[in-house]
Amino acid sequence: MTEFEDDAAIDLPHERSFLDATKFLEQNTNLFEQQQLLQLYGLYKQATVGPCNIPKPGIFNVQARAKWFSWSGLKQLDQDSAKKNYVQLMDKLQPEWNKVQPNASSSSWVSVSLPKREEEKPEGPNSLLDYIKEGNACGVQKVIESGKYNQQLNMLDDDGLGFIHWAADRGNAEILRCLLNSIGIDVNLQDCEGQTALHFASSCGNIECIQLLLSHNADQTIKDENGLSCLDVAFNEKIKSLLY
Repeated sequence: MTEFEDDAAIDLPHERSFLDATKFLEQNTNLFEQQQLLQLYGLYKQATVGPCNIPKPGIFNVQARAKWFSWSGLKQLDQDSAKKNYVQLMDKLQPEWNKVQPNASSSSWVSVSLPKREEEKPEGPNSLLDYIKEGNACGVQKVIESGKYNQQLNMLDDDGLGFIHWAADRGNAEILRCLLNSIGIDVNLQDCEGQTALHFASSCGNIECIQLLLSHNADQTIKDENGLSCLDVAFNEKIKSLLY
């Protein structure tokens, strides 16, 4: 089970403790050191998603790579054990966590990928993100035409990425074209680290995706939180020649 699918499952003691622990962390990140947040992040992703299913970020994405390694290193741990380990680690780091009232805290770069209580997104095997990851352009087009995602095309997921970032990272020009032709899509949407789809396509060397983004007036001057533009992260000289 990868999600809390029914009330009976949530009523299990360790399931309830896991949910409560994630809520506590979400509102009290200032009580933890960065390395501790990374450990909890990895366990959370393993518990809710399973083994790491995203590509390793490029060398310029230091923060994203740290989170990736924290999650990827737990691939042998089953989801139920990950939930129990999460609670055990919370008990060790903050023994009184379940007796403390939630408090607002300062933000942390790790916290962007911790569980957020946002507007519920459509889930299931036919979700837009599933189709993007599968490379199913027909599925992507069908879901977009259904209108279910009209208000969510520019939302960032728990990994701090938008649909357009996933498409550019996967290098699937057909899927990227479907998204770019959607009403309301932001071609310059920035992820949790300030990178646009053009950053992703440039760093991955996806020429067709780069050309598509440029044809839709993607802004080449946008810099991420490290001050890097798409040109700065370009895969090679050939990619750089497409820019500017």
